[in-house]
Parts: sequence; structure tokens; C-alpha cells
Amino acid sequence: MDALRIGGIISGLDTNGIVETLTQQAKQTYYSLEQKYANKTLEKNVYQSISTDLVSIKADLLNLKLESTFKSKNVSVSNSSILSATASISAKNGSHTIKVSQTARNSYTYSQFTNVALSEKGAGVSSISGRPNDFLEGIHNVTISTATISATDYYISKDEFSPNNLGQLNKYSGSSLSIVDTKGELTSDLSGNFTISINSTVYSVSVSAVTGDDINKVTKSIEDSLNSQLNSANSTTNKNYLAVRADFNSTSGSWNMAIYDTSLESLTIEAQSDSISQSLGLHNGTSSTTTKSVTTKISKYHVSDSYANLLTKLNDTTAGLIPGVTLTADSSLSDGSFKIAQDSSLNVKAESYSKVTGATVSTGLGLDTSVTGLQNAGFSKTPSTSTNGTFTINGVSITIDDYTALSVNDLIAKINSSGAGVTASYDSTEDKIVLQSNTAGAENITLGDFSDTSDILSVLKLTSADGATKTTGSSSGSVDPTVKLSSAGFTKTVTSGIFTINGVSIYVDASVDTLNDVIYKVNNSGANVELSYDEVADKVTLRSKDSIDKILLGSSNDTSSFLEALNLTDDTTTSSEFGVAGQYAILNVDGINYIRDTNKIDDIISGVTLNIKNASDEYTTIDISTDTTKAVEYFAKFVQHYNQMIEKLSPPEIDDEDEQYLTPLTEDEKNNMTSEEVTDYEEKWKTYTTYNIISKSSELRLLKNSLRSNLLSEATGITGAYKSLSEIGISIAGDGDLSVIKKGMLVKDSTDYDEILSELKNNETFLNALSENPDDVYKLFSENSSTATGWARKYESVINQYVSTGGLISLKIQPFGTIDRQLYNLADRMDDEQTRVTSYLERVWSQFTNMEKQIAQLQEQGNYLTQLLASQK
Repeated sequence: MDALRIGGIISGLDTNGIVETLTQQAKQTYYSLEQKYANKTLEKNVYQSISTDLVSIKADLLNLKLESTFKSKNVSVSNSSILSATASISAKNGSHTIKVSQTARNSYTYSQFTNVALSEKGAGVSSISGRPNDFLEGIHNVTISTATISATDYYISKDEFSPNNLGQLNKYSGSSLSIVDTKGELTSDLSGNFTISINSTVYSVSVSAVTGDDINKVTKSIEDSLNSQLNSANSTTNKNYLAVRADFNSTSGSWNMAIYDTSLESLTIEAQSDSISQSLGLHNGTSSTTTKSVTTKISKYHVSDSYANLLTKLNDTTAGLIPGVTLTADSSLSDGSFKIAQDSSLNVKAESYSKVTGATVSTGLGLDTSVTGLQNAGFSKTPSTSTNGTFTINGVSITIDDYTALSVNDLIAKINSSGAGVTASYDSTEDKIVLQSNTAGAENITLGDFSDTSDILSVLKLTSADGATKTTGSSSGSVDPTVKLSSAGFTKTVTSGIFTINGVSIYVDASVDTLNDVIYKVNNSGANVELSYDEVADKVTLRSKDSIDKILLGSSNDTSSFLEALNLTDDTTTSSEFGVAGQYAILNVDGINYIRDTNKIDDIISGVTLNIKNASDEYTTIDISTDTTKAVEYFAKFVQHYNQMIEKLSPPEIDDEDEQYLTPLTEDEKNNMTSEEVTDYEEKWKTYTTYNIISKSSELRLLKNSLRSNLLSEATGITGAYKSLSEIGISIAGDGDLSVIKKGMLVKDSTDYDEILSELKNNETFLNALSENPDDVYKLFSENSSTATGWARKYESVINQYVSTGGLISLKIQPFGTIDRQLYNLADRMDDEQTRVTSYLERVWSQFTNMEKQIAQLQEQGNYLTQLLASQK
């Protein structure tokens, strides 16, 4: 409201100026209180800052009271690939020699029982069922065909099995068999022992077969017996080391034995001179007659005199296509092919490729694929000028400029190099053109476009109108562990009920539980195992938590097929041991042998935990020493904070020139200065006033004296070798330089952590005390009994006299403490003074207003008298 007052209009006086002057004079007391308030606020901030710094020093002292600070151990290992080690503070310094002969391993099992899925139908086969009784994984590519041998028609099944993850296989082939006919049936009884050397170890198999038995029955019995013996000899389970088959020559009608190495271990195989080996064409009585070759497929043949009898052979439980698996034909077998995926994944679904298979393309004699001119190749629909032009596959346009200049091979190459994403081929057996997608899975092959001008797709009989058929491929699959078991995609249907692991029964509800749910149940049960699922491999692993015994699966009480669906067993109602047995850790420590059931061993060397990684014939040395790093770093941090505190409590003297800055600016003074001048002044005010507060504070002078006097004082009652910091090499910085010593800095005249740390790392007395007598150094800092108080504890009590409840500094800065009460009183006086100044200002204005009124009245009277006198003249 003051700004609206206008004085001096009547009197002509500078009323505003007079009032402003009087007001400034009246405000001097307020300004003085305001400056005192600012200084007192800064004083509280100074004490709070020092209190915070003291608390940091207390934190440093806490670290110096910890046993781990001085007694932590370093462990160095000469060969970290064999073992690692950690040591607690109780470990004794020294060296140990260790030899690890064997690492510990818990028992485990995994999805190993194979399942099958018909990944590509054909040859009349519409479905399959059952479970294989071998453990090879891969794809069966089966072809059904007919052949005339010696004027007799035979029906032949050829299975080319491509094993997963084996690459090239060694194959040992014998000479022609004289004891079987064209259909592979024995012409005489076969009985005796078959002997074979595998990696210089001789194994014997009892063979018993009668006239009319299929040769595949003989090979199966030999294969099963040899694999069983090899598993026993190598302490493995369900591993196929060998595959034994019989090869068939469809031209001559002859058979010969073949043995495949399926172990990836490069087995050396040699048949012995027994009568069975001679009968099977593997030995002539003097030497082995086998020849070694390399292949990527395992072949198996069945031959019969009709499709019906061939299907019977293929479904034989012992000698069939896949023993344990039954094929179902729509009506009967027919020439053609089909594929079967066989593996131990939970969802057996092998990769296959989408195809377009054309109808019969020639006049019946087959195509001549190399003759120039498509019109000369023998197509049933003869190419013409309408064949020239463009045709489309998967959206890619392909051009035929001159059909008379192309062969069928040229056309196929043109398609394959077009980038259409398919591979074209001519199946001479079927007399059909086939297009196969280059990418596995349900890739759709599209043929033709409205813009096409060539009729070549019709000539190739690849259109649906011409009788072509499409087959959709599939990708390799996996189960979904997050959906209920009944719809998760298991090859074998999961039924609800009980399954048993290590004698512990677990219930599963296939309509509610997911695989993840059941994994949780298993892992948290008392079965003492851990079940895990690998989504990439689509298999599970079951591992013992702390046992080397094989895992027991199944029970006569089991009602759920869950374990079978996981391919962990083929009969959940029979309790059986599965997987790989674990083993104990065997090691020698300092000349003494030990056996433990874990690779983490903490009960041989006191205070030391050994973590075994690998076995070795070499000895490994571990060296245990005191780790001084932590103690040096913690003490360096204390010294840094101590030196910073001493520096803060030792402010420089204020020059006479700088005393002008001990008074804070008033608002009026700020209004008459530039912003830069204000900033500069306030920075100097804060600095010099802080110096002034610290130098004049009796509490802070006492604090400084207490910190210095107790620093190197001797701790009484300590039971260790050291009684003071000086005895472990710690001293006031200066090294004889009185000007530096006077400052009272510890270790080094510096507040830089890295400089202090470097000084301590070069202090041999300090380092030797830490490394050679860590117990005594710990006692110096932290001993606590009725008769002894460690240095860190004693020094902490000195600080507590200032910052703990009731401490000298705490009393000043605590809420409603000394300084707060002073600030409150100043604020109260400032309020009163502000009220007084306001009242005084109102009174002055009132007086000047009355004066103006009186002057106005006098002027009005004067004017009246003047007018009156003028009227009387």
C-alpha cells in the first residue's frame, strides 16, 4: 500500500523521500537481527557438516573393529583348472599339496527311450504305433519296391536310417551268406556261439535260429547281446554301441552281414573264427573276411513274396522294420516311400519339406532328360509354341525363350537357379516331376500366376487339374511346458494318476497340470531329485541332488504314464534303476587319501573349502596367506577422513581486509549490487564466517584437541603385542618437519585417498604387522573386555562425546537444541521488529497527511481573505 501513497502535493515537500529515510533508520535493528539470523544458520550448517564428518569416521572405525578386516585370507592355487579354494578367517597360513584322482558326480538319467512318429505317409502306410526297443535317434527313410529276381517277383522294403549327430559311420561288411534264400530266410538251423573282438576284448553271443527264420532275427539277437555286454563293460545304460544288419542285393538276390559302429568311439571290430562267424560270412576260419567302409546311413532290408507277407515281416516284434513298432496300411502296402522319425524328444516330429508331386508325365516310357528339345523328351503332353513364355513358382517369374533349345535337365536347372525357393527333380521310378521346398516346415509352394504365358506347368503335370498332389512339411517340434499336459504336444499321451521316483509317489492331473507344474512338484518332493526341461532338445534330465545311486523310477502302484511320456522309462509300473550312477570324489591332501560325496569339501583343511573341478595325475599346491588389502584400504579411508577433519578444524586466520565479509548482505544492499557482485560477496561471507565460527568455537577447539591427543595414545590392558598405532608403524605426518608435524595430519600431509593408500602400501612395518601378526593387530583395534579396550573402540568413544545423544555438538544441532532456540528467539524478535517498523511507518504517514491537510486549510483561508480584501476595494 506504501507505493500508492503520494505526499507533498500541497506542501511541495519530498514526503516519500523523507519517509524512506526515516524507514531505513527504523529498520536498522531489523537488519541487524536478520544478519545475526543468517550467521546463526550458517553456524548450524557448520556444526552439522562436522557432525556428518565425524559419523563417517565412526563408520571407518566400525570397519577397523571387524575381525574379517585383519584376518581375511588369500588363497592361491597352482592349477585353477583342477580346483579352486576359499579360506575363512580361521584358516592357518601355509601350503598344502592336493591330488584329485576322481571328481564327485551325482547320478542322473534323461529322456532316452525313443518314440516314433510317421512324419511322411506313403506306400500305403497310414499310421504307426508302439515304442522302439533300441535307442538310436534319427530318420527312417523307407522305400517299398518290387523286383524280378531269377524270374520271380519279390517285394522289397529298404530302410535307410540316418542317425542324428553321428556323421560318418564305420561299416564292416561280410561276404555273401549261403544259409539264406532270396527272401532272407534261413535254409538251415543256426546254433552256437558267435564271437567278436571289439577293441581287443572278445565278446561271445549265443545264437539260436531255425530254418525259415528271417535273417533280421539273427542280426537283432546279436546286436542286443553285444550292446548289453558293452553297456555293462563300460558302466553305461541304454547306449547303442553297434548296429547289426543284413544287406540285400536286389539284382543277385544275395545277402551279407553288416556291423555298424554307432558309438562315435572308433571301435576296432574283428570277427573270430567260430562256426557261426563263418556261416554269417564274417570269417573264413583263417582270418576275418569283413571289409571296412564309411557311410552315413544304416540300411535294413526285408524281402517277401507279396505285399501282405512283407507287411507281416515289417511288423515282426523281433525282426521287424523297427522292433516294437507296428505299421498300419490303409488296405495294403504299395510301391512308394514313407518316413518315420525316431528319437527320445517329448514331441517326436521330424523336419520334413513341403512337396508338389506331379502326375505321370511321360507316355509310359519315361522321360529322356538329356535330349535337346522338350518336344523330344517324351512328354505325354507335347510342348509347343505355347510352352514359350513365362511361368511362376512362389511368385518368381521364370522365362522359356525357346523350348526347342532346352532339355529337361536344362529346364530343371533353370527352375533350381531361379530363386523360387524350391528344388525340382525328375523321379524316373515314378515318372513324375517333383518340386520340394528348400526350407523345412509348412512352407506353401504356389504355382502359376494370371500373367503366365507358358503352359509348361501343365506339360510337367504339376497343376491340380493334371493330377498333381501337394504334401505339407513340418518343423521339428517340442512340447509347451506352460499348457496343460493333455494338450502340450507329447507324443505319448499323458494320463492322470500316480508316478513314482525313488519310492516317492507324486500325483499328476493331465487336465490341469502343466509340465512346469509337475517339475515344481518333483523338485520340491522328497524324491531328492531335480527335474529340468530343455526346450531346445525337447528332453528332460533327472538328476539326484546328493546321491550317487542310480535313480529308481516306477512302481507297481503307478497309474500315470507321465514317466513314459518323458521317455524316462518304457514301463512305469515296474520299479527299475535308470541312468548313470554317480561317483565319489577321491583326493589326496598332504599325503592322506580322502573320499567325499561332493566336490565342495570343507572338512579336510580347517577353515578351507575346496571346490574340485577336474581329476588329474598332477599335484596342485594351494598357499594360504593373510589378505592385507582390506585392512590397508579401510585404514587409508580412516586416515583420509581424519586428515580432512583436522584440516577443517584448523582454519586460516582472517585478514583485516577480509573481516568486511563477516556480515551478510541485507536486501537493500543486494539491490544496489550486480548479481555477480552479490555471488562473489556471499561466497566470501560463507568462507570467512565459517573460519570465524570454527576458530571461536570452544566445542570445536576441544574436539580437535581430543582427536589429536587420543590418536597415538597407548591402549591399556591389550593382551596382544601392540599397544598403540605407533607400534605398527603409524605416525603423525612430517618426518621431522615441525611445520608439517604441527598440522597434526596422520601418515601423510594429504587428504587425497590414493596418496595416503600409496604411503601405507610402502609402510613395511605396518604391512609386516598385518601379515605376520593379524591376531595382535586385531586385538589392538578391537579388543573388548572388562580390562581392555581396543584403540578403535576407544577412539569411537571420544567421537561419541560429540555426536551421540547428549554430545557437545549434538546438543547444538539437534531439533530444538541450542542453535535452534537461538534461531527461534531471533525470528521472534525479527517479527516484533517488523511489526514495530510497520507501525512507525503508518504513524509517520499519518503525520505527514495531517500536515498536508492543515496546509490545505491554511491555503484555503488565505485564498478567502485575499478574495475578501479584493472585494472591499
